[in-house]
Amino acid sequence: MIPRNIQENVIKTLEQSNKLVIVLGPRQAGKTTLLKNIQAQLHTSKFLWLNCDLEEHLALINTTSIISLTHLLSQLEYLFIDEAQRLDNAGLTLKIIHDNFPNLKTLVTGSSSFEIKNSLSDALTGRYFDFTLFPFSYHEIGGTTQTLPLFLTHGGYPDVYLQKDTEIKKALLAKIIESYLFKDILSFSKIRNSPALINLARALAFQIGSEVNENELASRLKIDRKTLVSYLEILEQSFVILRLHPYSTNPRREIGRRYKVYFLDLGIRNQLIGQFNPLALRLDYGKIWENFLVIERRKLYSSTLTPPPCFFWRNLNGSELDYLELVDGKIKAYEFKLGKNKKVRTPPSFLAEYKTKATLITPDNFQDFIQTH
Repeated sequence: MIPRNIQENVIKTLEQSNKLVIVLGPRQAGKTTLLKNIQAQLHTSKFLWLNCDLEEHLALINTTSIISLTHLLSQLEYLFIDEAQRLDNAGLTLKIIHDNFPNLKTLVTGSSSFEIKNSLSDALTGRYFDFTLFPFSYHEIGGTTQTLPLFLTHGGYPDVYLQKDTEIKKALLAKIIESYLFKDILSFSKIRNSPALINLARALAFQIGSEVNENELASRLKIDRKTLVSYLEILEQSFVILRLHPYSTNPRREIGRRYKVYFLDLGIRNQLIGQFNPLALRLDYGKIWENFLVIERRKLYSSTLTPPPCFFWRNLNGSELDYLELVDGKIKAYEFKLGKNKKVRTPPSFLAEYKTKATLITPDNFQDFIQTH
Protein backbone atom coordinates (compact mmCIF):
# COMPACT_ATOMS: atom_id res chain seq x y z
CA MET A 1 0.00 0.00 0.00
CA ILE A 2 1.30 3.45 -0.93
CA PRO A 3 0.19 6.08 1.64
CA ARG A 4 -1.58 9.08 0.14
CA ASN A 5 -0.56 12.59 1.10
CA ILE A 6 -4.11 13.79 1.74
CA GLN A 7 -5.13 10.94 4.06
CA GLU A 8 -4.18 12.41 7.44
CA ASN A 9 -5.64 15.82 6.64
CA VAL A 10 -8.89 14.25 5.41
CA ILE A 11 -9.20 12.31 8.69
CA LYS A 12 -8.29 15.38 10.75
CA THR A 13 -10.87 17.53 8.96
CA LEU A 14 -13.53 14.83 9.26
CA GLU A 15 -12.93 14.42 12.99
CA GLN A 16 -12.38 18.04 14.04
CA SER A 17 -14.90 19.98 11.94
CA ASN A 18 -18.67 19.83 11.71
CA LYS A 19 -18.53 19.94 7.91
CA LEU A 20 -19.04 17.34 5.25
CA VAL A 21 -15.72 16.26 3.73
CA ILE A 22 -15.64 15.73 -0.02
CA VAL A 23 -12.78 14.03 -1.87
CA LEU A 24 -12.85 14.71 -5.60
CA GLY A 25 -10.66 13.13 -8.23
CA PRO A 26 -10.65 11.05 -11.41
CA ARG A 27 -11.77 7.44 -11.47
CA GLN A 28 -8.97 4.95 -10.89
CA ALA A 29 -6.95 7.50 -8.89
CA GLY A 30 -7.45 5.52 -5.66
CA LYS A 31 -10.44 7.13 -3.94
CA THR A 32 -12.00 3.81 -2.90
CA THR A 33 -8.66 2.55 -1.55
CA LEU A 34 -8.32 5.82 0.37
CA LEU A 35 -11.75 5.27 1.95
CA LYS A 36 -10.76 1.74 2.95
CA ASN A 37 -7.58 2.99 4.59
CA ILE A 38 -9.49 5.69 6.46
CA GLN A 39 -12.15 3.21 7.57
CA ALA A 40 -9.42 0.96 8.99
CA GLN A 41 -8.39 3.78 11.33
CA LEU A 42 -11.88 4.50 12.70
CA HIS A 43 -12.46 1.39 14.86
CA THR A 44 -16.23 1.69 15.01
CA SER A 45 -19.13 -0.54 14.06
CA LYS A 46 -21.54 2.39 13.70
CA PHE A 47 -20.46 2.90 10.14
CA LEU A 48 -22.12 2.75 6.71
CA TRP A 49 -20.36 2.73 3.34
CA LEU A 50 -22.49 3.23 0.24
CA ASN A 51 -21.05 2.89 -3.27
CA CYS A 52 -23.36 4.74 -5.64
CA ASP A 53 -22.05 2.73 -8.59
CA LEU A 54 -24.05 -0.15 -7.09
CA GLU A 55 -27.78 0.01 -7.75
CA GLU A 56 -28.73 -1.34 -4.32
CA HIS A 57 -26.58 1.21 -2.50
CA LEU A 58 -27.72 4.09 -4.70
CA ALA A 59 -31.37 3.24 -4.01
CA LEU A 60 -30.79 3.60 -0.26
CA ILE A 61 -29.30 7.09 -0.32
CA ASN A 62 -30.82 8.59 -3.48
CA THR A 63 -33.59 10.40 -1.63
CA THR A 64 -34.51 13.72 -0.06
CA SER A 65 -36.99 12.11 2.32
CA ILE A 66 -36.05 12.90 5.94
CA ILE A 67 -38.02 9.85 7.11
CA SER A 68 -36.03 7.51 4.85
CA LEU A 69 -32.72 9.14 5.77
CA THR A 70 -33.51 9.00 9.50
CA HIS A 71 -34.28 5.30 9.24
CA LEU A 72 -30.97 4.76 7.44
CA LEU A 73 -28.63 7.05 9.37
CA SER A 74 -29.89 7.78 12.89
CA GLN A 75 -27.71 5.18 14.66
CA LEU A 76 -24.50 5.87 12.74
CA GLU A 77 -21.29 7.69 13.65
CA TYR A 78 -19.77 7.65 10.16
CA LEU A 79 -21.20 7.68 6.65
CA PHE A 80 -19.08 7.19 3.51
CA ILE A 81 -20.70 7.86 0.13
CA ASP A 82 -18.55 6.76 -2.81
CA GLU A 83 -19.16 8.21 -6.32
CA ALA A 84 -21.80 10.65 -5.14
CA GLN A 85 -22.19 12.21 -8.59
CA ARG A 86 -24.63 9.36 -9.27
CA LEU A 87 -27.19 10.89 -6.89
CA ASP A 88 -30.09 12.62 -8.61
CA ASN A 89 -29.81 15.65 -6.32
CA ALA A 90 -26.49 15.31 -4.51
CA GLY A 91 -26.51 18.84 -3.14
CA LEU A 92 -29.95 18.63 -1.54
CA THR A 93 -29.46 15.10 -0.19
CA LEU A 94 -26.15 16.04 1.44
CA LYS A 95 -27.62 19.30 2.78
CA ILE A 96 -30.41 17.36 4.51
CA ILE A 97 -27.85 14.94 5.97
CA HIS A 98 -25.62 17.76 7.21
CA ASP A 99 -28.45 19.81 8.73
CA ASN A 100 -30.38 16.96 10.37
CA PHE A 101 -27.61 14.66 11.60
CA PRO A 102 -25.09 17.06 13.19
CA ASN A 103 -23.12 14.31 14.95
CA LEU A 104 -22.73 12.19 11.83
CA LYS A 105 -19.26 12.33 10.23
CA THR A 106 -19.83 12.22 6.49
CA LEU A 107 -17.14 11.59 3.88
CA VAL A 108 -18.11 11.81 0.20
CA THR A 109 -16.18 11.05 -2.99
CA GLY A 110 -16.90 12.08 -6.55
CA SER A 111 -15.26 11.50 -9.92
CA SER A 112 -16.59 14.62 -11.58
CA SER A 113 -15.99 18.03 -10.08
CA PHE A 114 -18.23 19.34 -12.87
CA GLU A 115 -21.23 17.35 -11.64
CA ILE A 116 -20.59 17.47 -7.91
CA LYS A 117 -19.72 21.15 -7.57
CA ASN A 118 -22.52 22.27 -9.85
CA SER A 119 -25.05 20.55 -7.63
CA LEU A 120 -23.35 21.55 -4.37
CA SER A 121 -22.56 25.19 -4.99
CA ASP A 122 -25.86 26.57 -3.71
CA ALA A 123 -27.22 23.82 -1.50
CA LEU A 124 -24.04 23.22 0.50
CA THR A 125 -22.63 26.71 0.85
CA GLY A 126 -20.54 26.77 4.04
CA ARG A 127 -21.30 23.13 4.80
CA TYR A 128 -18.31 21.27 3.33
CA PHE A 129 -14.55 21.12 2.85
CA ASP A 130 -13.11 19.49 -0.25
CA PHE A 131 -9.84 17.80 -1.21
CA THR A 132 -8.58 16.50 -4.54
CA LEU A 133 -7.04 13.05 -4.89
CA PHE A 134 -4.77 12.97 -7.93
CA PRO A 135 -3.08 9.88 -9.36
CA PHE A 136 0.10 9.03 -7.43
CA SER A 137 2.50 11.91 -6.96
CA TYR A 138 6.19 11.37 -7.53
CA HIS A 139 6.77 12.02 -3.84
CA GLU A 140 4.17 9.44 -2.80
CA ILE A 141 5.90 6.65 -4.74
CA GLY A 142 9.31 7.62 -3.34
CA GLY A 143 10.51 8.48 -6.82
CA THR A 144 14.18 9.00 -7.61
CA THR A 145 15.98 10.40 -10.64
CA GLN A 146 16.40 6.79 -11.79
CA THR A 147 12.65 6.13 -11.83
CA LEU A 148 11.78 9.54 -13.31
CA PRO A 149 11.74 8.56 -17.03
CA LEU A 150 9.14 5.82 -16.43
CA PHE A 151 6.93 8.19 -14.43
CA LEU A 152 7.16 10.90 -17.11
CA THR A 153 6.19 8.34 -19.75
CA HIS A 154 3.41 6.31 -18.10
CA GLY A 155 2.20 8.62 -15.34
CA GLY A 156 0.90 7.88 -11.87
CA TYR A 157 -2.47 6.13 -12.13
CA PRO A 158 -2.15 3.42 -9.44
CA ASP A 159 -3.01 0.41 -11.62
CA VAL A 160 -0.64 1.64 -14.31
CA TYR A 161 2.22 2.48 -11.97
CA LEU A 162 2.02 -0.84 -10.12
CA GLN A 163 2.12 -2.83 -13.37
CA LYS A 164 5.65 -3.82 -14.42
CA ASP A 165 5.05 -4.72 -18.08
CA THR A 166 5.18 -1.64 -20.32
CA GLU A 167 2.76 -3.04 -22.90
CA ILE A 168 0.21 -3.73 -20.19
CA LYS A 169 0.78 -0.21 -18.86
CA LYS A 170 -0.18 1.19 -22.26
CA ALA A 171 -3.21 -1.10 -22.47
CA LEU A 172 -4.36 0.05 -19.03
CA LEU A 173 -3.98 3.71 -20.04
CA ALA A 174 -6.08 3.06 -23.15
CA LYS A 175 -8.72 1.39 -21.00
CA ILE A 176 -8.80 4.30 -18.53
CA ILE A 177 -9.38 6.70 -21.42
CA GLU A 178 -12.01 4.54 -23.07
CA SER A 179 -13.92 3.09 -20.14
CA TYR A 180 -13.58 5.65 -17.38
CA LEU A 181 -12.41 9.04 -18.58
CA PHE A 182 -14.52 9.79 -21.63
CA LYS A 183 -17.31 7.35 -20.82
CA ASP A 184 -18.04 9.20 -17.59
CA ILE A 185 -17.53 12.62 -19.12
CA LEU A 186 -19.91 11.89 -21.97
CA SER A 187 -22.44 10.31 -19.64
CA PHE A 188 -22.53 13.06 -17.04
CA SER A 189 -22.25 16.08 -19.30
CA LYS A 190 -24.61 14.72 -22.00
CA ILE A 191 -22.34 15.87 -24.83
CA ARG A 192 -23.79 15.30 -28.27
CA ASN A 193 -20.60 15.64 -30.30
CA SER A 194 -18.37 13.11 -28.55
CA PRO A 195 -15.74 12.88 -31.34
CA ALA A 196 -15.15 16.63 -30.98
CA LEU A 197 -14.42 16.26 -27.26
CA ILE A 198 -11.95 13.43 -27.85
CA ASN A 199 -10.31 15.31 -30.72
CA LEU A 200 -10.03 18.34 -28.46
CA ALA A 201 -8.27 16.30 -25.79
CA ARG A 202 -5.82 14.99 -28.41
CA ALA A 203 -5.21 18.46 -29.81
CA LEU A 204 -4.47 19.78 -26.32
CA ALA A 205 -2.13 16.84 -25.70
CA PHE A 206 0.00 18.01 -28.61
CA GLN A 207 0.33 21.53 -27.22
CA ILE A 208 0.92 21.14 -23.49
CA GLY A 209 2.63 24.16 -22.03
CA SER A 210 1.66 26.37 -24.98
CA GLU A 211 -0.88 29.15 -24.93
CA VAL A 212 -4.28 28.13 -26.26
CA ASN A 213 -5.83 30.11 -29.09
CA GLU A 214 -9.52 29.32 -28.68
CA ASN A 215 -10.61 30.66 -32.07
CA GLU A 216 -7.92 28.72 -33.92
CA LEU A 217 -8.68 25.53 -32.00
CA ALA A 218 -12.43 25.83 -32.57
CA SER A 219 -11.86 26.33 -36.29
CA ARG A 220 -9.57 23.31 -36.51
CA LEU A 221 -12.11 21.10 -34.70
CA LYS A 222 -15.06 22.53 -36.68
CA ILE A 223 -17.02 23.59 -33.59
CA ASP A 224 -18.02 27.06 -32.44
CA ARG A 225 -16.02 28.87 -29.78
CA LYS A 226 -18.82 28.66 -27.19
CA THR A 227 -18.88 24.87 -27.53
CA LEU A 228 -15.09 24.73 -27.31
CA VAL A 229 -15.11 26.75 -24.08
CA SER A 230 -17.72 24.46 -22.54
CA TYR A 231 -15.71 21.36 -23.54
CA LEU A 232 -12.55 22.82 -22.01
CA GLU A 233 -14.46 23.44 -18.80
CA ILE A 234 -15.72 19.85 -18.78
CA LEU A 235 -12.22 18.42 -19.36
CA GLU A 236 -10.86 20.49 -16.49
CA GLN A 237 -13.67 19.68 -14.08
CA SER A 238 -13.35 15.99 -14.97
CA PHE A 239 -9.66 15.99 -13.99
CA VAL A 240 -8.20 15.53 -17.45
CA ILE A 241 -6.50 18.92 -17.81
CA LEU A 242 -5.42 21.91 -15.74
CA ARG A 243 -5.54 25.41 -17.18
CA LEU A 244 -2.85 27.82 -16.05
CA HIS A 245 -3.90 31.45 -16.51
CA PRO A 246 -1.60 34.43 -16.90
CA TYR A 247 -0.84 36.66 -13.93
CA SER A 248 -1.15 40.37 -14.51
CA THR A 249 -1.60 43.53 -12.54
CA ASN A 250 -0.67 45.67 -15.52
CA PRO A 251 -2.76 44.59 -18.53
CA ARG A 252 -1.30 47.33 -20.72
CA ARG A 253 2.11 45.65 -20.71
CA GLU A 254 1.26 42.03 -19.92
CA ILE A 255 -0.76 39.36 -21.70
CA GLY A 256 -3.87 38.54 -19.73
CA ARG A 257 -6.24 36.49 -21.89
CA ARG A 258 -4.68 33.28 -23.20
CA TYR A 259 -3.96 30.38 -20.88
CA LYS A 260 -1.80 27.27 -20.97
CA VAL A 261 -3.03 23.68 -20.65
CA TYR A 262 -1.38 20.80 -18.80
CA PHE A 263 -2.53 17.21 -18.30
CA LEU A 264 -3.10 15.92 -14.79
CA ASP A 265 -1.46 12.66 -15.83
CA LEU A 266 1.32 12.37 -18.39
CA GLY A 267 0.49 8.74 -19.09
CA ILE A 268 -2.97 9.80 -20.27
CA ARG A 269 -1.41 12.57 -22.33
CA ASN A 270 1.13 10.27 -23.98
CA GLN A 271 -1.53 7.65 -24.68
CA LEU A 272 -3.74 10.24 -26.40
CA ILE A 273 -0.96 11.08 -28.88
CA GLY A 274 0.43 7.53 -29.06
CA GLN A 275 3.94 8.57 -28.03
CA PHE A 276 6.01 6.37 -25.71
CA ASN A 277 9.45 6.77 -27.25
CA PRO A 278 12.49 7.24 -24.95
CA LEU A 279 12.44 10.78 -23.57
CA ALA A 280 15.91 11.62 -24.88
CA LEU A 281 14.64 11.08 -28.43
CA ARG A 282 11.54 13.22 -28.06
CA LEU A 283 11.13 16.79 -29.26
CA ASP A 284 8.52 17.42 -26.55
CA TYR A 285 10.74 16.43 -23.60
CA GLY A 286 10.98 20.02 -22.38
CA LYS A 287 7.20 20.41 -22.39
CA ILE A 288 6.80 17.07 -20.60
CA TRP A 289 9.22 18.31 -17.93
CA GLU A 290 7.23 21.53 -17.53
CA ASN A 291 3.92 19.62 -17.31
CA PHE A 292 5.39 17.28 -14.70
CA LEU A 293 6.57 20.10 -12.43
CA VAL A 294 3.34 22.12 -12.66
CA ILE A 295 1.15 19.12 -11.81
CA GLU A 296 3.42 17.74 -9.09
CA ARG A 297 3.39 21.15 -7.42
CA ARG A 298 -0.43 21.10 -7.44
CA LYS A 299 -0.39 17.57 -6.01
CA LEU A 300 1.85 18.85 -3.22
CA TYR A 301 -0.83 21.33 -2.18
CA SER A 302 -3.69 18.83 -2.51
CA SER A 303 -3.55 18.00 1.21
CA THR A 304 -4.27 21.62 2.15
CA LEU A 305 -7.70 23.19 2.29
CA THR A 306 -6.50 26.41 0.66
CA PRO A 307 -3.92 25.74 -2.09
CA PRO A 308 -2.40 28.95 -3.44
CA PRO A 309 -3.47 30.30 -6.84
CA CYS A 310 -1.00 29.49 -9.62
CA PHE A 311 -0.22 31.32 -12.87
CA PHE A 312 2.35 31.88 -15.58
CA TRP A 313 3.65 35.30 -16.66
CA ARG A 314 4.37 36.81 -20.05
CA ASN A 315 4.56 40.38 -21.29
CA LEU A 316 3.94 41.87 -24.71
CA ASN A 317 7.67 41.86 -25.48
CA GLY A 318 7.78 38.07 -25.21
CA SER A 319 9.51 37.78 -21.82
CA GLU A 320 7.98 35.03 -19.70
CA LEU A 321 8.21 32.88 -16.59
CA ASP A 322 6.86 29.34 -16.43
CA TYR A 323 5.14 29.28 -13.05
CA LEU A 324 4.01 31.68 -10.33
CA GLU A 325 2.29 31.15 -6.99
CA LEU A 326 0.57 33.79 -4.93
CA VAL A 327 1.20 32.91 -1.28
CA ASP A 328 -0.05 35.27 1.45
CA GLY A 329 -0.03 38.13 -1.03
CA LYS A 330 3.57 37.44 -2.11
CA ILE A 331 4.66 36.12 -5.48
CA LYS A 332 6.91 33.08 -5.86
CA ALA A 333 8.30 32.75 -9.38
CA TYR A 334 9.89 29.74 -11.05
CA GLU A 335 11.51 28.85 -14.36
CA PHE A 336 11.76 25.22 -15.52
CA LYS A 337 14.75 23.94 -17.53
CA LEU A 338 15.98 20.47 -18.46
CA GLY A 339 19.63 21.39 -18.82
CA LYS A 340 21.55 20.96 -15.58
CA ASN A 341 23.90 23.87 -16.23
CA LYS A 342 21.27 26.36 -17.27
CA LYS A 343 21.02 29.71 -15.54
CA VAL A 344 17.89 31.71 -14.92
CA ARG A 345 17.68 35.42 -15.58
CA THR A 346 14.58 37.07 -14.19
CA PRO A 347 13.10 39.36 -16.88
CA PRO A 348 13.94 42.97 -15.90
CA SER A 349 10.34 44.08 -16.43
CA PHE A 350 9.07 41.38 -14.05
CA LEU A 351 11.71 42.24 -11.47
CA ALA A 352 10.88 45.93 -11.69
CA GLU A 353 7.14 45.34 -11.37
CA TYR A 354 7.06 42.61 -8.70
CA LYS A 355 10.45 42.86 -6.91
CA THR A 356 10.80 39.08 -7.06
CA LYS A 357 13.56 36.91 -8.53
CA ALA A 358 12.71 33.63 -10.22
CA THR A 359 14.03 30.29 -8.95
CA LEU A 360 15.40 27.83 -11.50
CA ILE A 361 14.09 24.25 -11.26
CA THR A 362 16.14 21.55 -13.05
CA PRO A 363 16.63 17.78 -12.72
CA ASP A 364 19.26 18.63 -10.08
CA ASN A 365 16.94 20.32 -7.58
CA PHE A 366 13.35 19.41 -8.51
CA GLN A 367 12.81 17.11 -5.51
CA ASP A 368 12.64 20.03 -3.09
CA PHE A 369 10.21 21.84 -5.40
CA ILE A 370 7.72 18.95 -5.48
CA GLN A 371 8.07 18.03 -1.78
CA THR A 372 8.24 21.34 0.11
CA HIS A 373 5.71 24.19 0.17
